[in-house]
Amino acid sequence: MFIQIDNPKRSIKSIRNLFVDPPPRNKTLHVNGVRMTETGFDVCYTASGQPFAVSIQLPEHLLKRLQEIDGDVLAPTMCAIAMAFAPFLFKLSDFKTVLIEGFAIDKESKEFFSKFLQGGLGEFRYIQGLDPTRAIQVEATRYQVPTPNKSDTDYHVLMLNGGGKDTVVAGELLAMSGQPFTWVTIRPNQARRSVVELSGNANSIEIGYVLDKNLESRKAYPWGHFPHTSVVLSLGLLVAQLVGARYVCAGNEQSANHGNLMFRGFEINHQYTKSFEYEKGFHDYVTRCVSPDFEIFSILRPFNDLQLAKIFSHFRKYHGSFISCNKGISRNEWCNNCPKCAFTALALYPFLEAEEHRDIFGEDVMQRPSIRRHILDLTSAKIKPWECVGTRNECKLALALMLERYPGKSFEEAPDLKDFESALSGFDALQARSELLDTTCPE
Repeated sequence: MFIQIDNPKRSIKSIRNLFVDPPPRNKTLHVNGVRMTETGFDVCYTASGQPFAVSIQLPEHLLKRLQEIDGDVLAPTMCAIAMAFAPFLFKLSDFKTVLIEGFAIDKESKEFFSKFLQGGLGEFRYIQGLDPTRAIQVEATRYQVPTPNKSDTDYHVLMLNGGGKDTVVAGELLAMSGQPFTWVTIRPNQARRSVVELSGNANSIEIGYVLDKNLESRKAYPWGHFPHTSVVLSLGLLVAQLVGARYVCAGNEQSANHGNLMFRGFEINHQYTKSFEYEKGFHDYVTRCVSPDFEIFSILRPFNDLQLAKIFSHFRKYHGSFISCNKGISRNEWCNNCPKCAFTALALYPFLEAEEHRDIFGEDVMQRPSIRRHILDLTSAKIKPWECVGTRNECKLALALMLERYPGKSFEEAPDLKDFESALSGFDALQARSELLDTTCPE
């Protein structure tokens, strides 16, 4: 675990925050509920007396089904969706309280949502010079004991589609098991649609959403990390209710359980909503408040990121279409300049021929000094890069395997081969391979 006390950049931002969001920062974010629209529904909020909304767009057959189901049955799911989008509103202020007015909740849900907000916003608050250890209080105007409904479900699976290598592996594992499933894509783009097309499984549902444009004009804080997996899971749950599918399957791996740093006793994890801790909390919420007939799980949880890279290397039909770069996925391209590109390239390098690697990234990205600097950060930095990347030891093992497979690799400028070798000083690659790669389900 990385440990950090504080840094000068945070101190500077803390001073700025005194003016844009003055202490004691005791404002309340109001979760008003949802309202139906012609294309889906709006999730409605109020902050500082101003209304805000997130608009959800549904395909026609789901919209029709939504209009047929009793609102009380869908209320706990709509509440989960509203809370999943709530972190977006923290651009306006570091709210002390989130008050749920449009839904009745129980005390366990209050604790779950509070823990989610603090964990999901940990990186955002840390980067913005705020205090990630301050708890976010969740309250409601109505409390009641939940009455989960019996749901008419079958054994169909919904596979959540992120468009990256993990999604590909998850979908292929389901296909190889003979389990029928339907792709569910939140905010579709070319890369995500390519995964569906190449899978040969035409069963697909697409959901869109649009953020309130006033969030940008009235923000106090610059844009930062948003825990998007919470949105994907909650909207996936809604689709399951509307189509009668029992299983909502994600592609979140074991590596997501490991945070980026420990700050004043609080773990900050870029991948918090991909972690098993969050997944279990959300599953328990669904069982308790929605229905015990739904199962929320991640099919990739037994595997780490490096194992998944090895598995993915065999699915060559996807190599020219998948995108795991968060900066470039909306443009259907790799930026070839960020920590996520560096990690994906590093993780795949030991398992691909050089030509196959170039086919994915369009070049030998290892020749880019910026990528090599990111690799040094992945293997040696005090803070793990703020991206969905593997653990330090997974990255070190990938680097060792890359140098073993390509012993003649050289670089004309720093960082160079000596820097890579220095990053591996004292690292037992043989032991790491036994623990991280050669076992199916590591401890």
